[in-house]
Amino acid sequence: MSDDNREESPFANIGKDDSAFSHVPEHGFSLFLANRSKTIHFVRHAEGTHNEANTAYGDDTPCTFSTPGSWRYMDARLTDKGIDQCVQVRRSQLKGVKPELIIVSPFTRTLQTAHIIFGGSHVPFMVHHLCQERYGLFTCDKKRTKTEIVADMAPVYAATGDTINFDSFG
Repeated sequence: MSDDNREESPFANIGKDDSAFSHVPEHGFSLFLANRSKTIHFVRHAEGTHNEANTAYGDDTPCTFSTPGSWRYMDARLTDKGIDQCVQVRRSQLKGVKPELIIVSPFTRTLQTAHIIFGGSHVPFMVHHLCQERYGLFTCDKKRTKTEIVADMAPVYAATGDTINFDSFG
């Protein structure tokens, strides 16, 4: 095939023309969206009552469905140690972190963790059921009803002026 008949690559000028790397309307979609990108931080919940029980026992037995008394760990809440972990993260790990939205699973322990770390920052919270752990062998992964969780958490968020969206709760 002769050079005259060769189709030009849509990326032919990349590397030859530095302006192709910036957002210039006549160049169309930019390959580098640094100014329009988002950074995502994932935070796991702090220590819950189920974690404390499992640590004391040495394995996951206290929270399995077949263990007598395991239902006390359903939708586990944070322990005092877990609350302290959140406070430490808030004090020491958030320098330069300026979230625009907090997306959290509907478990009480994750809502507590998110609120202690980010509450009062006037950043909206969205509860989304796709962020939750799989429901299977452990009672701690069975959540309470939406009505119960909203009744518990809504006043907490209201006290700090934060907005929380439970619409995508599931």
